[in-house]
Amino acid sequence: MTTTVEGVTQLRPPAPRPLATAQPSDGELLARCRRGDGSAWDLLVKRYERLVYAVALRNGVDAEDAADITQTVFVALLDALHRLEDDTKLASWLMTVARRQAWRLRSTSRRTVPLEQIAEPAADPYPDWETQVVLHDALTALGGTCRELLLALYFDPDEPSYAELAERFGRAIGGIGPMRGRCLERLRSMIAEDSR
Repeated sequence: MTTTVEGVTQLRPPAPRPLATAQPSDGELLARCRRGDGSAWDLLVKRYERLVYAVALRNGVDAEDAADITQTVFVALLDALHRLEDDTKLASWLMTVARRQAWRLRSTSRRTVPLEQIAEPAADPYPDWETQVVLHDALTALGGTCRELLLALYFDPDEPSYAELAERFGRAIGGIGPMRGRCLERLRSMIAEDSR
């Protein structure tokens, strides 16, 4: 974009595009759910239903039972909304409840079904959920520009170029790579610290 001031043409950088709306954290969604916000509940269920389903499958139940367990887990969450001790550990809480429900169901089934009728556990359609949950939690804790940059670089289906990101974040193109490196290093440190 150019402007002319007293016969001198000046180049002006385009105004930065507004950042994409950040997704609310688990803590924010849980607080809204506690106030009766149905849209927050829907977003929370959408965010974690595949995880809960996959954990149930991984723990030896069939697809139908995994769907039932998923519903049971979210009913348990609804009952426990005001008793959760740490909102930042919601994913871990959901996985634990799903595992326990699957174990309880398998334990009951083993008492009533002959051994030769027990099928092999279904293949997990969502492998390595625990790693994805750790990454999600670390990105949420990272927050700010670093979180937005890493989401744009690694999770945006449009795969924006460095030039687009430079414009979006109001930085020089040459600054995106070093910024990415610093953000990744902070993310690695957070994950390593959390795993201790």
